[in-house]
Amino acid sequence: MTDKGETDWKVIAINVEDPDAANYNDINDVKRLKPGYLEAIVDWFRRYKVPDGKPENEFAFNAEFKDKNLAIDIIESTHDYWRALVIKKTDGKGISCMNTTVSESPFQCDPDASKAIVDTLPPPCESACTIPTDVDEWFHHQKN
Repeated sequence: MTDKGETDWKVIAINVEDPDAANYNDINDVKRLKPGYLEAIVDWFRRYKVPDGKPENEFAFNAEFKDKNLAIDIIESTHDYWRALVIKKTDGKGISCMNTTVSESPFQCDPDASKAIVDTLPPPCESACTIPTDVDEWFHHQKN
């Protein structure tokens, strides 16, 4: 999918605890064993913003699913960028890289210091997480 001119990657995965997991090793297995699933996923991602008045989403690669080797390459590449950021091989331009687990990171802090920061933040749901009624709407979209 593309979002504001940039590729917005999506990964299709199966839980290893799923009884059918051994049957799925790559995207072609999904096409073969679950016909229509991938098309439904594309359709949902294409249209999910339409009820909010936004246009349908567009897709890179002509909306064709790519194999696991490309997914692994993209994940590894993205990880390398993240790692360069947290070990200060690149300028984070104001991004906080504080962490508790990357020992070679100059931003590493001990867990107590990170907990102290988290404890100063307001709770994520101060209003008991009530959902406003104006967002509780249903939309039905006719498939072309």
